[in-house]
Amino acid sequence: MRPSPLLAPLSVLTIVALGLGLALGRSELVLVAVPLVVALLSARRLGPASGITVTAVSSATTLVEDDCVDLVLTVSSPATAAPSIEIFLSLPDSFVFVDGARHLATSLNAGDTFERTLVIRSTARGRCVVGPFALRLTDHSGLCVDEALVASPVVIETYPRVPEIRHLPRPARTRSSFGNVVSARLGTGLEPGDIRAFVPGDRVRHINWPVSLRLGSLHVTQFHREQNADIVLLLDTLAETGAHPQSSVDACVRAVAALASGYLAQKDRVGLVEFGGYLRWLKPATGQRQLTKLLQAAVAADQVFTHAVRDLDYVPATALPRQALVIAISPVIDERFSNALVELSGRGYDVVLLAVSAVGLTRRVLPDTPFHDVACALWQLELDNRVQQLRTSGIAVAEWQPEQPLDSALASLSRRVPARQAAQR
Repeated sequence: MRPSPLLAPLSVLTIVALGLGLALGRSELVLVAVPLVVALLSARRLGPASGITVTAVSSATTLVEDDCVDLVLTVSSPATAAPSIEIFLSLPDSFVFVDGARHLATSLNAGDTFERTLVIRSTARGRCVVGPFALRLTDHSGLCVDEALVASPVVIETYPRVPEIRHLPRPARTRSSFGNVVSARLGTGLEPGDIRAFVPGDRVRHINWPVSLRLGSLHVTQFHREQNADIVLLLDTLAETGAHPQSSVDACVRAVAALASGYLAQKDRVGLVEFGGYLRWLKPATGQRQLTKLLQAAVAADQVFTHAVRDLDYVPATALPRQALVIAISPVIDERFSNALVELSGRGYDVVLLAVSAVGLTRRVLPDTPFHDVACALWQLELDNRVQQLRTSGIAVAEWQPEQPLDSALASLSRRVPARQAAQR
């Protein structure tokens, strides 16, 4: 416990009023000092603020952007009375209070409990720890104060909202497991492939009767196998532009979440490599559990400044399989990322790039002046030149304006012919 900032000036004012009243014989000054003396005498020693218990219970710990959550705060004073309790909730700006406020005030008797339900809305992706809570305890006079941090942390993760995607880039290579990707191999499937003469052992239901009648002998239709594929999402966090929650990294994370959800829904294995200040990766896997891991890793992605020259050689082969389709998501600001893509393509990987428009995100946060218009136009020319160089290197590129639907940008990639298949033709 400590005296409040009000105690010193109040004591000085009391002494001055009493001294002048007695010295000058002015009774009105003495009368003015009486309530001040009463206030000083009413100050009481308080119990420690750390003795106050604050617990927080969230109705959900995993949210999607723009979802609301109920946060129930319970304050109790087991041993001593608390004439005035102030509680401050430290939440990031991405949380908006729908019902309630960051600052709460109440009073409790010994053994009493106070409960308040706050409704907050998360507006941007991220990982937030609610707590510890800043607690201030004061007596009735307000002259004695004690403060403490009461720990009762609650972790809330906000995932990006995942749009529905119908156009996914088609991988050039597939695995042997069953999936939804039409393979170049012939076998059991639904997509017609080749027609050949009937041989003993062929199923009768595969006989192509129109062709058989035209050629005068039995022929059967062969089908392409439907298998799954390995997809590796390469997330660029070397550079960031714009302002959260509408920065380039935020847009890239939304694309990662959408692509991961789309490929996992069709039974493919999906992995993630974060290429930035830290080089982190998740090995390709399938299932709902993998989607949760990918979202948790993508939500924590952020720019970390470094001068180190990053190299994908550090990524193990199990995290970057040779037959995988590598989908790079980047604003193409840092040349180190472009060089890594060219090197990866040169090593035989099937690489495509989703180029997120960085100029539009930057223009939103800049003042509307002719100077900024010219600067952004010149920067756009530089980025267009870099994208064209990547196309010249054999990398398929789709450009995406974050304010536009992601599916429209991916449509051009879904129609591409992978370089390996084009060479076979």
